[in-house]
Amino acid sequence: MPEIIGQNLGRYKILELVGKGGMATVYKAYDTHLEREVAIKIIRREAFPPEQLEVILKRFEREAKSLGGLLHPNIVGVIDYGEYEGSPYLVMAYLPGGTLKDRLGKPIPWRDAVRLLIPVARALEYTHEHNIINRDIKPSNILLTEKGMPMLTDFGLAKIFENKGVTSLTASGAGLGTPDYMAPEQWTGDATALSDMYSLGVVLYEMITGHRPYVSDTPGGLLLKQSQEPLPFPKQYIPDLPQAVESVLMKVLAKDPANRYSDMRSFANELQNLLDGREVTATTIKIKKLREQMSGRPEITTPLNQIQPEQEAVKQIQATPPSESPPPPIKGAKKKFPTLPVVLGALALFVVCGFCWFISSRMKSLLAILSPTQQTLVTYTDTVPPPIKDTPTVASRTDTPTAVETPFVEEITDAKNVPMRFIPAGEFTMGYDDGDVESRPASSIYVDAFYIDKYEVTNEMYGACVYDGVCKIPKLRGSPTRTSYYSHPDFSNYPVIYVDWMKAKTYCEWRGARLPTEAEWEKAARGSEDERAYPWGDTFGCNYANIPGCVGDTAPVNQYDKGQSPYGVYGMSGNVWEWTNSLYSFYPYNATDGREDPDAPGKRVARGGSWNIFGGTGGGVRIDTRFKLDPVYYGAYVGIRCALTK
Repeated sequence: MPEIIGQNLGRYKILELVGKGGMATVYKAYDTHLEREVAIKIIRREAFPPEQLEVILKRFEREAKSLGGLLHPNIVGVIDYGEYEGSPYLVMAYLPGGTLKDRLGKPIPWRDAVRLLIPVARALEYTHEHNIINRDIKPSNILLTEKGMPMLTDFGLAKIFENKGVTSLTASGAGLGTPDYMAPEQWTGDATALSDMYSLGVVLYEMITGHRPYVSDTPGGLLLKQSQEPLPFPKQYIPDLPQAVESVLMKVLAKDPANRYSDMRSFANELQNLLDGREVTATTIKIKKLREQMSGRPEITTPLNQIQPEQEAVKQIQATPPSESPPPPIKGAKKKFPTLPVVLGALALFVVCGFCWFISSRMKSLLAILSPTQQTLVTYTDTVPPPIKDTPTVASRTDTPTAVETPFVEEITDAKNVPMRFIPAGEFTMGYDDGDVESRPASSIYVDAFYIDKYEVTNEMYGACVYDGVCKIPKLRGSPTRTSYYSHPDFSNYPVIYVDWMKAKTYCEWRGARLPTEAEWEKAARGSEDERAYPWGDTFGCNYANIPGCVGDTAPVNQYDKGQSPYGVYGMSGNVWEWTNSLYSFYPYNATDGREDPDAPGKRVARGGSWNIFGGTGGGVRIDTRFKLDPVYYGAYVGIRCALTK
């Protein structure tokens, strides 16, 4: 590829070369539209056989689109992609903090290591839930922000699988990753989500001990060691390492996948247990027996909270070197690691196809790359909050809505893949005749056709805007009952809160949308001629919405099927208030009197009530209820919903 530093790739001005690999070249560039630095990875066409190039480029585009739609706070996001002189490229966030590899070389305190890798484990949990295996977890693929927050990158060997089977993304040889961090089963092309777990376990082992479990000058030698030698006890390197930490490492690095944690969520939770000082599940009879088999003597254990490095039992174990022979297989294993004949066959394959192996093993840089779009740069370090007590039973998600009117069911997704419902043009009765003539007397209002978000804007959706550098992080990260909320992956599908009017407006504009007017919001909630009290009808109760007394904090945005409006819009009463574009002004509503001027000073209208308004009575979440809020106000009760002109 010719020298391109100083040239423009569309809106991106190439500043300098960052790195060059076998399959891609990475440049630092400047986004002239959003005025920020980015990283651009350009695929090297010359690295591939001509007969394979067309297939590879088509696969690149397909997977760029697929993976670019995912969101997580600890995954480096794909911002854009394009083509330069026939070579495809990806645009991602530029992270100047280096990689985890830069920090290795000596032991890291185990608490610091665990704390750093929990967000990475959560990121992998997220990708596994979306049927994506990374297959190349290693320190150089864990980038760090300037503040030291970990970001997982390089899905170049990603493998997408469906619920009923596995469909390979890459061509022959794609089962290979980076040998030092590969799981045993990965050598034979049987990579699964548990292979990613093993690789992350190797990274944790190296961080804590300063050593990788197995080291060799050749891939074949590494395979032989991994298959025939027992895992070196971490305590050999760090004698005062807590027993619980060693047990977790022994379990996650089990040769047989059946003896590891069941999934990445379980492993991430286990790491959190370590950090919080809670008992870990790894201290099971299997781990005890494994240590006995590998050390040649029975293990003496004590409760986790009583373990001290100076205890005589621990000293005895530490003084016993590991056995040179491999432990006998653990009963009940569903799938065994390759036996010696298989290993020798694999070694023969390396001898015959050595050169091809090295080419295929570098395929990890193919899509360089394909990592999902980001949510935010806040790491998950808080504990999961305890469940809220005395929570009434809510409606099942399989219940059908009780809305009287469903005249239109058209649904679209906007430029950011957010579902929106169509609201037809027409008149409807806006307001409520309750004697409050200054604020909301009923009147007939005409509204043009528009689209409105099917759900409230979630933490995940808002975080994508934050990651793009357009939106600002909410003022507070928790919620009334949760110390971690915005940054917690368990609450990604909950409504974003602690956002003021300007943050809400900026978010909607980032999507190419806008805040709804007050009249649009009410039309979407009420329907046309139906003067119902609530979006679902006239009944007040926990089966229909997250209204006062139901949960005691926010709830998932799609939880209440029975609470849909006549147009199939969720959560328009209860859960959170929602900012509108409208200035607070007297009724009758008049869109032409200046109240929809986004630059006009004054208090803005929020609609929809919340989970904790008016002490549990129905009035606070009626369709017609409106709130007068200063544009700089932010709180645990107010969120966002966007609209789009038809």
